[in-house]
Formats: sequence, C-alpha cells, structure tokens
Amino acid sequence: MADNVRIGIIGANPSNGWAGRAHMPGIKAGVPGITLTGVSTTRQESADEAAATFGAEHAFDDHRKMLERDDIDVAAVVVKLPLHYELAKDIIESGKNVYVEWPLGTNTAQAEELAALAKEKGVRTAVGLQGRRSAEALHIRKLIDEGYVGDVLSVDMTQFSVGGLARPSGRIWMRDKAAGANVLTIVFAHAVDTLMTSVGRFESLSAQVTNQIHEWTASDTGEKFSVDAPDDIRVIGTLKSGAAVSIHVGQVVTGSAGHRTIIHGTKGTLVLQTGGSPHIGGAATLSGAQGDDALAPIDVPQTPWVTANGLAGQSVNIGKLWAAYAESIQSGTADFDPDFDAAVEHHKFIDAVQRASDTGERQIVS
Repeated sequence: MADNVRIGIIGANPSNGWAGRAHMPGIKAGVPGITLTGVSTTRQESADEAAATFGAEHAFDDHRKMLERDDIDVAAVVVKLPLHYELAKDIIESGKNVYVEWPLGTNTAQAEELAALAKEKGVRTAVGLQGRRSAEALHIRKLIDEGYVGDVLSVDMTQFSVGGLARPSGRIWMRDKAAGANVLTIVFAHAVDTLMTSVGRFESLSAQVTNQIHEWTASDTGEKFSVDAPDDIRVIGTLKSGAAVSIHVGQVVTGSAGHRTIIHGTKGTLVLQTGGSPHIGGAATLSGAQGDDALAPIDVPQTPWVTANGLAGQSVNIGKLWAAYAESIQSGTADFDPDFDAAVEHHKFIDAVQRASDTGERQIVS
C-alpha cells in the first residue's frame, strides 16, 4: 500500500452534495494519511470538475470503473440512502475497504447483511457517524470522567431545525417513511449518537415518534405531496450510569432553536449550544458551572492538525473520521469505531426507539 490511504468517492458532485460540502474540501485542505485518488459521479462532466477542483487523479462516470483500479484502497459511498446498499455491496465484492454514510442501509436487515459480507470478504469498514469525533462531545466526556459534574443526574437534549414544509423536487422522496431517510433515522440518529459519545449509552427508553407535518411542497415546482415520514421524536430514558435522559428532536416550520444539551450532576452543570447539529461541526459553545458559580465559557481543544490545516465547518468531524480510519488501515489495528458493526448496533437502537413508540412499552436497550 502507498504511504497514504488512497480513496475514491462515489457521489463526488462538486457543487450539489455532501461530498462537495464536507469530504472533498477537508481532504483538499489536508487530512493526515489520506489522498483523494478517484472521484465518480453519474456524469463525466461533473466527475471531471470534481477531480479538477479537489485534486483527484482519476474521474469516472461509472463507479465500477473506479473499483477496477489497483490504486484505490478505500471506496466511499456518499450518495442518497436508497443507493447505499447496492453500492456498498459492489465495493465489498471488489475487495476494497469501504466507507458508507449513515444510515448504512434503509433498514437493519440491509446493515446486518453488509456487515456480514464485509467480514466474509475481509475488508475494513467505516460508517459516517462522525459525531463520535466531535471535539465538544469528546471534551464533555473528558470533563465527566474527570468529575467536573460529579455523578451525572440528568441529561436534557433538544434540537430543532427549519425545513418542515418544503423540499426541492430531488428530495421529495424522503416523504415516504419506508424510504428510511427522515428526522428519526438521520437527524435524531446523529444527534443521539453524538450525545451518547459524551454521556454513555442507554439502559432503557420510552418514546413517541410522530409525523406532525402531513404535506410538503416541492420548492421548485409548487407541487404538493403527502408525507408520512416522522418529523418529531421524543424520548425519555435511563442511561446505564443511572442518569435520567430527556430528548426532543424535531423539524419545524420557522424559528429554528438549534441544539442544546444540559447535563446536571451532583457537583456541576455543563451546557452545549450550537445553531445546528453537533455532529456536523461549526460554531458551538460549551459552558459550565460548579457549586453556586454562574455558568462560564469552557474552552474546547481542537485536534491540532485540524486548526493548522484550516479545516472548518462540515469538513472538521468528517476529516477527523477519515484520519482515524486511515490510521487503522495503515497500522492494521483490529478495531475501528465506527465500523459496520457499530452501524448495526445503532440501527437496532433506532429500531428500539420506533418500537417503543409503536407499542407504548419501555424498551430495554442492550
């Protein structure tokens, strides 16, 4: 293998997509251990543009051509969810290591099949739960471990984003709950995964998963569509530590309140606030207080190379995830988190939230 892990990105549209907003700008700025070698889109023109903009050596209009190359070590699936399963299978069957955006599949069964197939073929896997690399989430974990708040008593998280009434035509497909790409499976799933990075995992939970907005308008055509995808998720539960948890994540029509996490303990309090979702990155503030002190800002250290190379916004946590994945490949480390097994575990957690809502019964989370 070359000194750097050589990656190829499927879905590398330079101007319209997650790869062009997060993956490729970060890699171009400089991610240790990574070289962007190939890009693939459905049109040669956009693939060529991505290669020229972000410095890839090869551009393809068919991902299968990219998978034939010996100078690609990892292929990444950075496209809309309905395509994850088949593209991931193609990569695994080619014998290359594989990265797939979260969710891994449209359901847990697809995720389990992909994880099993990757083990059978002996390829290394990663899934885009990049909130596990958030500087804020990891610093909160460190402060808790060091006893800043004492024993954690309660955790309260709220997150609301605008966008409840309209979508471009190209995203109207998300209105169908069966498509698997909605506020529960993406927005909530990322937010709660990042939260668990800080405070630990659940022991049990109850939930209400509802669809509050029943019609979307295609913003470019004005056409109306019925909607059954969930857009409001409320969870109460208990962590394995014994702490009480309350979560409310929703999509609203106007006046987004962003994200807020409050952690109360026997000795202190921590408060995280950001205008978006912590897993994406961007401006976030952490404050804390102990005893009778007022809340005061807490500096959050960032990984030095992130600052030195100028990674910003959506590229930060993705870049850190790529760096860790590359290091695990180069070193041959047996375990990498988050891999496809971690994705299956998180799919099952989201299933438990939905099941709690469907049955009205508290769910024990393994």
